[in-house]
Amino acid sequence: MNQKGFANIILIVVVVVAIVAVGGYFVFSKKSEPVSQTGNTTPTQTNNQNTNPTPVSKTYSESEILASLKTNWQSTQTLIPFRPSFHNQAEDLKKVWRTPDAVQFIGKGGVLVRFEDDNNAHVAVLKFDNGKFSLLEVFKNQGEFTLSDWQNLVNKYGDSSYSVSTYTTGLIRNKEIVNFTDLTKVSENIFVKNYFSQ
Repeated sequence: MNQKGFANIILIVVVVVAIVAVGGYFVFSKKSEPVSQTGNTTPTQTNNQNTNPTPVSKTYSESEILASLKTNWQSTQTLIPFRPSFHNQAEDLKKVWRTPDAVQFIGKGGVLVRFEDDNNAHVAVLKFDNGKFSLLEVFKNQGEFTLSDWQNLVNKYGDSSYSVSTYTTGLIRNKEIVNFTDLTKVSENIFVKNYFSQ
C-alpha cells in the first residue's frame, strides 16, 4: 500500500508540474507577443495614416476671418471675374478693388463682402474654409438686396439658424452718418435695401 500511495503522490506531482509547465508556456508566449508586435507597430500605424487620413478642420472665429480677409484681400480679390474702374487714372491702372467696407457672416464660414470702385458697390459671397477664401457668387453693381433676396442668399449659401452678424466701416444711424476706422460690428443689416432711407 505504501508503494501504491507513494506512486500516486509522484503521479500527482508530475501532473502538477506538467500543468505549471503548460501554464508557464502560455503566460510566457502571451508576454512575448506584445514584444514582437511592438516591433511591427510603426509600419502598421504608417500604413493606416496613409490609407485613412483624418482631416483636421479648425473652426475660425469671426475676428480671425476678418483679419484674414484684410491681410489677404490683395489675393482674394483676384477671384472676382471683373475689374474695377476709377476716375483717377493712376488708381485705374492698378486695377485693384478698395478694401471691403462691409462684411456679413451668414453661416459657418459663409460671408457677404461689399467692395467698390469709384462708380459702384458690388457684393461677393465668399466661403472661408481651411484658411482660404473661395468665391461662390458675385453681384456686380449691387450693394444691397431686397429682404426676400437677402433671405434667399442666406438660405442658399448660409445657415438660417446662424446668428447673422454685420461689420462695416460706416452706416447711417438716426439719419446721421457714422464712420469707423475699421470694420466694426453693428446691429443694423446694411445689406438689405431701404436701410439707408430709414
